[in-house]
Amino acid sequence: MRHARVAAFSIGLGALVASPTGAGDELPSAEDYTVRVEYLFWSPQPSGQLQKGLGDLEGTLLDVEADLGLGEGNANPIRGAVRLGGAWKLRGSWSPLEFRGDVIAEQPFVYGTTVVRAGDRVLTSLLGNYVTAELEWDFVERRQGFFGLLLGVKYFDVDAALANGTTSSRVLETERLPIPVLGLAGRAYLHRRFSVEGELSGLTVGDRGHVWELLLGARVHVVDRLAVTGGFRKLVFEGRDERDFFNLDLGTWVFGAELSL
Repeated sequence: MRHARVAAFSIGLGALVASPTGAGDELPSAEDYTVRVEYLFWSPQPSGQLQKGLGDLEGTLLDVEADLGLGEGNANPIRGAVRLGGAWKLRGSWSPLEFRGDVIAEQPFVYGTTVVRAGDRVLTSLLGNYVTAELEWDFVERRQGFFGLLLGVKYFDVDAALANGTTSSRVLETERLPIPVLGLAGRAYLHRRFSVEGELSGLTVGDRGHVWELLLGARVHVVDRLAVTGGFRKLVFEGRDERDFFNLDLGTWVFGAELSL
């Protein structure tokens, strides 16, 4: 399913680049803005793994759904863009992350200094922020839309807490990982009042981890300055530090509104 979405993204942007154009082409009127702000509703169900060792001992590799019971949480992003002039834009986004779990352990495990026995109550939380800052260069600008290159940084600041509710033992692990990223972004106007958009960005920083983000969407432009949007967003983050491991996979449908000024 993931590969199908990436293929659809690539095909759509390829069609935009390959479409014929004339010397007098200009961007659609909806792209004539100075500042653009978008708010999205996004409530993904996390999947992934956590592991925390202690000294020379490896902790148990835990599934965040099956072992920790982390449930669906709100991570509504705010996205913005400022035109710097010509084909250049400065973009940024912020997504709060809040996921919690409360389960009875089905099997014993060790997480750092916390030992859990089968039947113990396990309380878990993943709280933090996901922030991005990117410079976009639209090397294709036409009446049909635009296609650009992204260069920037994605930053995760997440506190992962696990507590044994039966013994009151607790461990708090903080993951802070800035990762430089490259990506592609484009929007195609199939009609003056309807457009589709795709974005794919990410990078790997060796053994420390990686981050990848995919966004596919469609917009109905109520007026040039206001659009309602719906689509799919997927975010994958992985970090490793010696015997500690953190992997989080978030992906689900997204909808919201976009305001251009």
